[in-house]
Amino acid sequence: MRKLPIYVMTLALCYNMGFTVLPVEAALYKTDVKGALAAQDNKYKVVKKQNTVITVKGAYLPLVDVIAVAKKNDEKQACKDNKPKDPSYAIIEKLILGTDGQIADLPVNYKQITIAGEGEVTKAQATAFIKIYNNKLPIAATPGQIVDYYYREAGREGIKWDMALCQALLETGFFNFGGTVVPEQNNYCGLGTTNATTRGVYFFTPLEGVRAHIQHLMAYSVLAAPKTKIIDPRYYLVHDGKKKTGFFNYWSQLNGKWATSSNYSEKIIDIHEKMKKVISVSGSEIW
Repeated sequence: MRKLPIYVMTLALCYNMGFTVLPVEAALYKTDVKGALAAQDNKYKVVKKQNTVITVKGAYLPLVDVIAVAKKNDEKQACKDNKPKDPSYAIIEKLILGTDGQIADLPVNYKQITIAGEGEVTKAQATAFIKIYNNKLPIAATPGQIVDYYYREAGREGIKWDMALCQALLETGFFNFGGTVVPEQNNYCGLGTTNATTRGVYFFTPLEGVRAHIQHLMAYSVLAAPKTKIIDPRYYLVHDGKKKTGFFNYWSQLNGKWATSSNYSEKIIDIHEKMKKVISVSGSEIW
């Protein structure tokens, strides 16, 4: 008797048990959770339900007791274009690069995405997105608190708060750190980190770290001074330079400037596109 694939049997079981289902776009993910799916191709949506791995080829996933989307761990390929030396970027590359080493989720007009403006996601979406990759941050703030800090600080200054948060997720490896900057610095944007051995600036609290991050974005992009006391030690240096050479309007202009990578902004935008796809349902996260 021909044995049915595990995803067929699991999906049938979900229907037989009366689980509620929700149509969800299939995504290109590959996982190796307990080696159960190592032989499968990458055309399956993967979630983790307690100790059971459920894969669905197509459009339906059970909502009951879904814990989180499994992390993509295919890291055989890495971005070869100006690969940063800071090890923290290796953490994020595991999460955002496809199996061919290329950034996958970029909108057609990504080069015209502005630094200034309103966010596109909700705070609940952003919080759920962080929790998928890091439920307990090694800083004095919860995922919900750090999201609220970015929402308030960037919103006050007219900066897209969700994009700034995605930049922090890139710089810190979803607050896993592991690179030059350490959690105790409350430095979420690589401020003052000019190479792989220089730690950069320290801030007393997570809120101050977020505020300095937003101020540094303003130094690159806004003529007007911040509405709060300037605590970014490099603000005037950058701002004075931009008054002479012209301020940046778009995230794409940060390539090779904020960081050495020529696709730095593409990585930020890719994270943001993934964040926009998260749906938070009764404490469970699903893509």
